[in-house]
Amino acid sequence: MSPLMYVTGVVLVLVTLVIALATPFVLIHYRIPHEHGPECWWCHPHLLPRRRDPR
Repeated sequence: MSPLMYVTGVVLVLVTLVIALATPFVLIHYRIPHEHGPECWWCHPHLLPRRRDPR
């Protein structure tokens, strides 16, 4: 087996594992009946820090 095939297989297994472990949490989150607001990192991700307005 070539190293490229091995790395590809490991990446696919890790992605599958992450998806399988995250699925129950995603389903529970979307079944919450109330609006949880802007502090919910899942619904309102803050990937980049906000810049301060130079005014």
